[in-house]
Amino acid sequence: MTGDVSVSVVVPTRDRTTRLLLTLTALAHQTLDRERFEVVLVDDAPDPGAVEQVLSALARELPIRTAATGGRGAARARNTGARLARGELLLFLDDDTLATPGLLAAHLAAHERPDAAAVVHGAVTDLSAFALTPEPRPLRAGLTGARGRTIEPGTVADLAAAVPLLGPRRSFIERTARKVTGSPEYAGLRWLSCIGTSTSVRRTVFERVGGFDEHYGELWGGEDLELGLRLAASGATFELLDETAYHLPTARRDTGDLLPRFWRQVADRHGDPRLADVGPFLAGRLSLDELAERLGHPHDALVPGTAAS
Repeated sequence: MTGDVSVSVVVPTRDRTTRLLLTLTALAHQTLDRERFEVVLVDDAPDPGAVEQVLSALARELPIRTAATGGRGAARARNTGARLARGELLLFLDDDTLATPGLLAAHLAAHERPDAAAVVHGAVTDLSAFALTPEPRPLRAGLTGARGRTIEPGTVADLAAAVPLLGPRRSFIERTARKVTGSPEYAGLRWLSCIGTSTSVRRTVFERVGGFDEHYGELWGGEDLELGLRLAASGATFELLDETAYHLPTARRDTGDLLPRFWRQVADRHGDPRLADVGPFLAGRLSLDELAERLGHPHDALVPGTAAS
């Protein structure tokens, strides 16, 4: 750790405008002392410009450092942010996720307990009113979603009051995280709670497994869960926080194809055909019980603590 920074919030971004502005605005409202955290914002857009536009519109002061990875994918962006981070605790947050005021403090407190888990994931609730709202070009002051519902920087200051009108809904992967961490029968699947946003891990643990696997490039579909698989293989424990963040989702039509494709590559890369079943599970084609039966303990086949190379 350098100086007084305890928590480094790593935010990868690519062509986000208003959603990123709202994400940064929420971070500016944290109860954790400002000198105890930083934001490392990594722009993965092939063409720069959006981040500068957003930063110029940010109304509140925030300790932000920036980097760029030029379109190499989320894993590269997150790893770059982690390398630049000054805090011992890394908190990964997506560029469309709004932290409630106590989120950073809650993550830090969870890791400071004597019985702290290695990987801590905070609850994430989708604000489904904005699922069909495209990213504004150029930057706008807010988003308008279903039934004229709106969210803007002023709304972020009082999220608790606004959320009930914005279609709060827990996503499939968030419901899965609750099940696998809360039930002994799914103990071998607790790595499914290593979700890419509002997840924290100490730098030493992250580096021990080699960080995110950059092999998959821009292919979307689970580089966060694949990290969780390797963390589990290294002996890491997993915990959920009740402290919530709110996700501004964007509907994707290619999810059903991308998820199986990604996990077939994971299976090939790890030499474990069972891992290919994770894709159909995430796409809703297998139940959690079926996945547990098919996988058994797939991380037993991996070399603990090492990233695929």
